[in-house]
Amino acid sequence: MEVHAHTHTPRKKWTHYFWEFLMLFLAVFCGFLAEYQLEHKIERDRGKQYIRSFYEDMITDSSHFNELISKFQAKLSVLQNIAPCYDSLLNGQSQKCFESIFRNSIDFPDMVFTDRTIQQLKNAGGLRLLKAADADSILLYDNLLRKYKIAETSGFQEVQSELRTAFYPLVKYTSWKDWSLFTTAPDFTVYDGNNKELLNRYFNQLKMYTLWCWARLIDMHQIKKRNTELITFFKKENHF
Repeated sequence: MEVHAHTHTPRKKWTHYFWEFLMLFLAVFCGFLAEYQLEHKIERDRGKQYIRSFYEDMITDSSHFNELISKFQAKLSVLQNIAPCYDSLLNGQSQKCFESIFRNSIDFPDMVFTDRTIQQLKNAGGLRLLKAADADSILLYDNLLRKYKIAETSGFQEVQSELRTAFYPLVKYTSWKDWSLFTTAPDFTVYDGNNKELLNRYFNQLKMYTLWCWARLIDMHQIKKRNTELITFFKKENHF
């Protein structure tokens, strides 16, 4: 029987296994870093998209805020005459002043703003993709808008409803027969000299309405100022 000698391969040194392990580790680690950087870049790009969308929302809202401020200023320019008008009605003088006061207090302009991006940021966790300072600025701005809407839909709406309630017992039915809010009234008779209590109640409520208009105008100036600041800031920071 022929006997074959076994061939022996030299045993690898421990340093060989060490370098194999190191190379494998580096390959996995580099792959992890590449994936992390890619994910980080995607999140940065998404954050920039959110900022861009929010910036466009503010541009859209800016013109509406200007319009709202103008409407309140126009209202208040008329409502500042409620005291002389009250005296005129109480003393049986001309009632023409009351028509413009009534027209400027029958309702109030709603504040409408674009919140598509803010809702996405809050509901989809988009705020974490932004810089802390940017996220805080957006949330503070959103808080201003929400506070305004709460005041508008609660206290201001209640004052408006009470003003209408005080008006109806005061006005004569014949004053409604030949005109509407959108045409010129021929004779707007609301007071015949016998309803001082009703007249006083209405003008007290009218004064309250005027104060709420002033408060909303002040709030709108604050919101518009913040809107302008954020537009300028994000435009400069992101080179829009």
